[in-house]
Amino acid sequence: MAKKNKIKQDKGRIAVYVFYFILFVAFSFLCLYPLFFCFTNSLKSVTEFYEEGALSKLPESWSLACYGAFFQTKIGSYGFWEMAFNSFWQAFGSQALNILASMMVAYPLARYNFPAKKFIYGIIIFRITIPVIGAGAAAYKLMRTLQLVKNPLYIITYFTGFDMQALIMYGYFKGISKEYSEAAFMDGATCLQVFCHVVLPQAFPCVLALYINAVMGAWNNYTTPQIYWTNYPNLALGIWIADETPSALLAGKPAFFGLVMLSALVPLTLFASGQKLMLTNMSVGGLKG
Repeated sequence: MAKKNKIKQDKGRIAVYVFYFILFVAFSFLCLYPLFFCFTNSLKSVTEFYEEGALSKLPESWSLACYGAFFQTKIGSYGFWEMAFNSFWQAFGSQALNILASMMVAYPLARYNFPAKKFIYGIIIFRITIPVIGAGAAAYKLMRTLQLVKNPLYIITYFTGFDMQALIMYGYFKGISKEYSEAAFMDGATCLQVFCHVVLPQAFPCVLALYINAVMGAWNNYTTPQIYWTNYPNLALGIWIADETPSALLAGKPAFFGLVMLSALVPLTLFASGQKLMLTNMSVGGLKG
């Protein structure tokens, strides 16, 4: 009887594994097919693309000509390298400021008791849960008044800290043992020294995971350059312009797919190198809070 029950359990376990395997294969196909679609169409000539269509068979003659020509192609008055440079400083720079501000907000909340602590924590929750998209017009008017529209200094607006990153860091900082900090205080260390030399090294995996995740989102952001950095378009905005205005790319639609592939290299590299770090530290940090 026990043997029959074990056989049934093994069969049930195998059926579950097969189901999840099929589910993961289908999900992987949905994720990889758009990349395959863009890559194969970027290898077609303009004539072949328009004669056979984007959903037709694989390219008859595989060619990287559109990639070579694209580096000399401009979208409007902006070239590829200029947009790539803008993508780097906008994505990596803005999120570095955001992560730094989030640490400055989360660390005191997690490690010290002071007046208005619960009020500040409530502001973070309010900031996350209440949609602020309706304040876009007022925010734009404020930026115009401060002369930050079409100004690289608009990047300072990312130095806020009252967001999801701060909430996750709060949980992570709170879960770090205070014994090492107390020992450092007894040896005469200041609060800043304790943070930099004791707490931050332990929290660095979480901080790095949050930074990678934030950069990937900022890299694909085209609305901010479209509104506030019109003189500094990034690759995401270039893709949007090329999609809305097909004549913007002289090399035609294959060059558009080539631009998508080139723009996707950075997020794919970041995700491939940091996926384990993000899945481990961000989830643990959130649960510890």
